[in-house]
Amino acid sequence: MARYFKKRTENRGLPPGSLVFIGTKKTEQPTVEYIAYNTEELAEREFIKIEDVPRNDPERLQWYNITGLDVVGFMQDTQQRLSIAPLAMEDVMNTGQRAKFEEFDDFAFITLKMLQFNEESMRVVSEQVSFIIKESMLITFQEEAGDTFDAVRHRLRNAKGNVRKMGPDYLAYALLDTIVDNYIYLIENLGEKIDDLELRVLDKPNEEVLNMINAYKRELHFVLKVVKPVKELMLNLIRSDTPFIGKKKTLPFYKDLQGLVVHAIESVEAYRIVLSDYIQLYHSTLSTKMNDIMKVLTIFSAIFIPLGFLAGVYGTNFEHLPELQYRYSYFVFWGVVIAAAMGMLFYFKRKGWL
Repeated sequence: MARYFKKRTENRGLPPGSLVFIGTKKTEQPTVEYIAYNTEELAEREFIKIEDVPRNDPERLQWYNITGLDVVGFMQDTQQRLSIAPLAMEDVMNTGQRAKFEEFDDFAFITLKMLQFNEESMRVVSEQVSFIIKESMLITFQEEAGDTFDAVRHRLRNAKGNVRKMGPDYLAYALLDTIVDNYIYLIENLGEKIDDLELRVLDKPNEEVLNMINAYKRELHFVLKVVKPVKELMLNLIRSDTPFIGKKKTLPFYKDLQGLVVHAIESVEAYRIVLSDYIQLYHSTLSTKMNDIMKVLTIFSAIFIPLGFLAGVYGTNFEHLPELQYRYSYFVFWGVVIAAAMGMLFYFKRKGWL
């Protein structure tokens, strides 16, 4: 159950806005990746002390990507340095948080999960990512280093697309777009593995195949639990009146992103139905194979019943059996037995039982 719920005993009884990390420790040293840019230039640095990070830059937009939520002192300093509301920072540090969008007085807040598929363990792993969108600043929080944002960084460094021409709301959209695209890529990857199971279900419906079906069902259930609230997040964002997301320039991109989220959810639900069909097919195939086995055994039993009768008759201990004195009785007996067996096989074949 740890994948679905994080223990909240650490903050039980504390007042709202208390900074307590809820989750699994994933970093030793928190870092701040700082990118400041406009249409003409871009500056990029990395800091390990939040007090060294530049704050207001009137000429450039600023992106702070903060990694390492489990160091409470560092997060407290970050909250003060970048003027983040305590309730928002509390949600940032709760890695079991449900995906949501909230409006605050001086920023918009988004939190959701980033997903990756671990090929070795065959499990989907998640990482919480939070966004704080201000007028000329975007702050993102991650649990650990490494993400799917490299494509956006590349566009920023090379001034490709609209990312250097628009505000932090568009940068947040670009980052969210990579997360949702990764949802779809992960679902497609799982889908290919699920499609490959069909032949195995038909050819070799053993316990290993059944375990794989159940494993994929479990992972898809986890993906659905993560992705489904993102649809609600996008609806709340689109309907909101927050001034930190441009209605004319940026909102259409978020509406398009909502369509991708719906597509991801529908794909997960479709594959879950496929897996349920595989389970029915698995049991049906097993039943068919069992029927074939019982059919063969029944035919053999039917053949050997009269042969057993003949053997029983001529295996009796009566002294006066006419055929016992005949020189070729043994061969006659086997001739009758073989003829009876062949005749029954011919009859079964003609009736379509074989």
